[in-house]
Amino acid sequence: MGNRAWLYLQSEDKGHSPSVEIASANGNFPTLWQVLLAGAADVEADVSQRVFGDAETAGLAARANDAHDRLCELAAFLLLHAAHDDAPYCLQLDAAATYLAEMIDAQADDAVLWITANLDELAWLHEDGAAAYAAHARAQCNLRWQQLHACMAAEDSAGVLRLLGVHGVDDASGWAWRFGLGGLSHPYFAEQVPVRTVRYEDFVTQDGGEDGSEDGSEEDNEDDSEDASEEDNEGETERPDGTHLGAGLHRFLVDKLWGVRVGAADDGRIVLAPQFDTIWAFEDGVATVLKGDKIGLIDTDGRELMPCVLDEAWSYAQGLVMVRVGDQIGFVDKQGAWAIAPRFESAGDFSPGDLAPAFDSGQWGLIDRTGAWAVPPCWDDINWDDALHAYVTERDALCGLIDKHGRQVLDAQYAAFAPVDTETDAADLWAQARMRVRVLTDDDKRGIVDSQGNVIVPVVYTDLADVIWLPSDDPAEIPPPPAGQAGRYVRVLRCVDHGEWDEWFQGVYDMQAGREALPCTQHMLFGLKWGADYGWLCAVAPDAPSEHSADGLHIGIADAHGVWLHEPVYAWIGAPASLRTADGVHGGPPAIAQCWAAGLPVQALRADTGAVWWLYADGRTRDDGSGLPATHLLDRLP
Repeated sequence: MGNRAWLYLQSEDKGHSPSVEIASANGNFPTLWQVLLAGAADVEADVSQRVFGDAETAGLAARANDAHDRLCELAAFLLLHAAHDDAPYCLQLDAAATYLAEMIDAQADDAVLWITANLDELAWLHEDGAAAYAAHARAQCNLRWQQLHACMAAEDSAGVLRLLGVHGVDDASGWAWRFGLGGLSHPYFAEQVPVRTVRYEDFVTQDGGEDGSEDGSEEDNEDDSEDASEEDNEGETERPDGTHLGAGLHRFLVDKLWGVRVGAADDGRIVLAPQFDTIWAFEDGVATVLKGDKIGLIDTDGRELMPCVLDEAWSYAQGLVMVRVGDQIGFVDKQGAWAIAPRFESAGDFSPGDLAPAFDSGQWGLIDRTGAWAVPPCWDDINWDDALHAYVTERDALCGLIDKHGRQVLDAQYAAFAPVDTETDAADLWAQARMRVRVLTDDDKRGIVDSQGNVIVPVVYTDLADVIWLPSDDPAEIPPPPAGQAGRYVRVLRCVDHGEWDEWFQGVYDMQAGREALPCTQHMLFGLKWGADYGWLCAVAPDAPSEHSADGLHIGIADAHGVWLHEPVYAWIGAPASLRTADGVHGGPPAIAQCWAAGLPVQALRADTGAVWWLYADGRTRDDGSGLPATHLLDRLP
């Protein structure tokens, strides 16, 4: 019961040239693919890649070298901002870039190579129909890369990690698989528990050759993933013959018909005699079976829950499975009874609020478990969004928001939504009235609304990002905000188009006070913690940069309310290095925090005169007066 997708490398953007599989996915469109396919064009699908014949869907194709360049740019950015170059996500992205380069290099030197995607089965899930999915996927790819590129341009490593779904340097939450690395067709990227820490080039040469791997051969891994159902396997190992259905049951073939028995051995107890043309793996204790051209449902005891009278069946969600009989959609419960008889033109799965999208008379609404309308059909589209734990509605190409109970939070007025807090369970945020949603307008302005639909950050900014707090005990980790200030501040960004180049400005918005704590006029901005206090470490680019500032930036520090403790007139504070470098970010702030927490001043260099000054946490300053070159020696503290 999966909806699979494949990524290929081939020498034509369409048509029928031989293709090499790069990766596969099941039921999702991985972020890695979105990076590789950014800027892709809709092309005629390659029928040689199709499994089920003509799906009437377009394909996507992007130039392979451009895709590789994007992946390398992303990997290099994260490596530059990581505390150490063996951070797992750095190793993984570098491995993916190296693997793709090897595949490209293996082709003819004069070949113009393309990365193409077979998204037919994913297209079946698209509410606007399979034919519309390619355009939807292309827009998703372009938006993802635009967001990543904007964060990299703003030196926003935390924002990049957030967009990639990385929760920490040693993220063991399945990030590699969700991102799409686990689907790459090389044993290095096979299931990694714990996450792999060996470099790609070391991995492919271990055991004497490129075929060696820590977890078995690539062929075995492909067999494992094709038919296994992880929820029901309970630690069992899939056999390479692909017969395992889950829950200890295997399918077996007699006279071209499939049955079910316990175990793979020929003498295993027969649960269901051979009678079906196909049997798919069990999900939540139920398997789909095919007889002729009709589908039915069975349970793990071999009981027929639904005879083979269905034309299509999806996966169970909230205890109900969506099925199609003819042109009508209905829902069946786990006992095989009709919960909602087929009567809708189209529908979607039930979600945690026990509502499901349904289509009638050209409009979408939400139905309850009896089939009654909880939200009347008045929308062009409705989809459940797991990250938001809410329904995203659409009308006239604009999006609205409905909570899981069917309450409208926002009318259709925005282009897109995303949760502000990606660490806390979204259901808990709604239950505690703490849900906050990033909104995007159709003219690319961003802001934040709360769970009642109230605007709490004006929708006027080019982008929004998390505040990066310094210093950090481990620079590879995203540091927490000061105690008691979680969720209070957001970094706001504004882009000024100068024609041939863009200039970015940053500020801080205080959602508790409902105002900019620091105006969006800074070129760089970090949260700064010292002792029990905090404030803002900023860099601006004056019209006339000083010869004493190597990068042209002037540094200053403001308190928590945005009042300058030390105006941005210094070439550096705490360490003689630019904030654009790792030495500056991980050198200056620790010195400031150490000195100020101890009640001592920290050293700084005036950008206008090149003189050394001492800066106090209460805003006082003192000229060094020594006439000596600037140094960073704590034993010179007064």
